[in-house]
Amino acid sequence: MKLPSKKILKTLLISAVVSLIHGNAKADDTKSGLSLSLGDLGDGINADEIDHAKQKVMKNVWTIKRDGTTKMLASHRSHSSHRSHSSHRSGSSGYGSHSSHSSHSSSSYGGSSHYSSTSVSKSSKSSSSSTPSTLYSTPTTPKKTVDTYSLGDRSLMKGFYGADVTELTTLLVSKRYLNPDLITTKSGHSYFDENVVTAIKNFQKDAGIKQSGMADSNTITKLEEWASSNTTIRLGIRDLAYSSDELDQMEGYDVTELVELLKKAGYAPDPSLIKKDGDKTVFTEDIATAVKMFQAYNGLPVTGIVDSITLSKLRAKAK
Repeated sequence: MKLPSKKILKTLLISAVVSLIHGNAKADDTKSGLSLSLGDLGDGINADEIDHAKQKVMKNVWTIKRDGTTKMLASHRSHSSHRSHSSHRSGSSGYGSHSSHSSHSSSSYGGSSHYSSTSVSKSSKSSSSSTPSTLYSTPTTPKKTVDTYSLGDRSLMKGFYGADVTELTTLLVSKRYLNPDLITTKSGHSYFDENVVTAIKNFQKDAGIKQSGMADSNTITKLEEWASSNTTIRLGIRDLAYSSDELDQMEGYDVTELVELLKKAGYAPDPSLIKKDGDKTVFTEDIATAVKMFQAYNGLPVTGIVDSITLSKLRAKAK
């Protein structure tokens, strides 16, 4: 066998012997039973090679005396030896491993000296288990409130209020199904009361759909597309007043309803002076006179205008 190969084998032999001693010895104990001499290792190796090997393998932990006896150093406070000690207890074979350094840190803060590479592994596994969904979650849509509802977000019915109800009542007024003076509010928004129910029913009747009094998606869609010229205006939706200009005179089914109420209350206009436009009645001067007579006899301002107060009193008298 060539000389370099023999030296390598002898070096490995020395390392193995020292490792066995290292695994069984305690600090400050002299191991006279495991002596190491040149004769035990055979020819071709000298004391300098032993010194070189022991410093390389067990630096700052073991000392091997000239007589072959070994002794563990009681004090090993150097950073490299402490890491080596931690590596042994944690099962790491590397002197400068990450887990050894972690063990040193754990001991410094009052943690367990058995903080091992297993702990580091679990910690790493825990960190790596985070998924993109937890790191980059999709923003949730803010919950709608009475202040943020838009018309069509929900079906509306009696008792509801909110920004969408306000949109609904505005639409009903523009389509001539609701008198703006009859709109009530709650928390700054229109309130879906009996007047709104009646307006919805009147529209649903004109549109030829179920008269539920609820503003569902179908009703809302049809109402938005509705032409106000097709509206059958009911009494109370608008104030009625006489105009001498024939082009500005009011006419409609609501005027027809008014004439019927005046008859029931005992203040019927002259039938011969009633003016019609198809099924619609025109609000003439004679009808305005009948209204004034009713107002005068019932303690109301005599204006000839059929407003909500006059209409309410007239309905009460017509029962």
